[in-house]
Amino acid sequence: MGVDKQNRESFDRSAEFVKLLTAHQRDLYTYINTLLVGDNATSDVLQDTNLDLWKRLDDYDFNRAFLPWAYGFAFQRVLAHRRTRSRSRLILSDSVVQVISDNYIGETFSADVRIVALQKCLDKLKPKQSQLVRERYVDRTSVKSMAARLGSTASQISARLYRIRCTLAKCVETTLAAESR
Repeated sequence: MGVDKQNRESFDRSAEFVKLLTAHQRDLYTYINTLLVGDNATSDVLQDTNLDLWKRLDDYDFNRAFLPWAYGFAFQRVLAHRRTRSRSRLILSDSVVQVISDNYIGETFSADVRIVALQKCLDKLKPKQSQLVRERYVDRTSVKSMAARLGSTASQISARLYRIRCTLAKCVETTLAAESR
């Protein structure tokens, strides 16, 4: 392999890694902040985590999910930070932080699965229902404005949206139940 091709592949890999890292900064920040429980060092720990992740760029398998891999580095950085602050009276034990981490990651995964199910259910809506949902929840159009545009009352639009939400909730539960079998 030529030097130019190696450099290009290395650059492409680095660029893709930077995209993943920047896309997940809020997720990492929230995770670290949750584990630090009131400590104001979240930004510092995030920065250290980013450095660790960057140093391990060559070890990352792009066929795997980025966030669980990054959470592992963040968790180690949180533990390291806690060891340096171990004299504080408000420090939780490592086992408690592990439980918080496991619950956080479990809830994140659960939310991701529910979002995928919701998207499948949204795709099943009739076009008029889909339009109402899009206007109200994506475009954030007021119910009053929607009613005026459709020649309806705000109460009627609210009732339609309520029925659509109920339909979506039932669909999500059914989809999740079917996928868990």
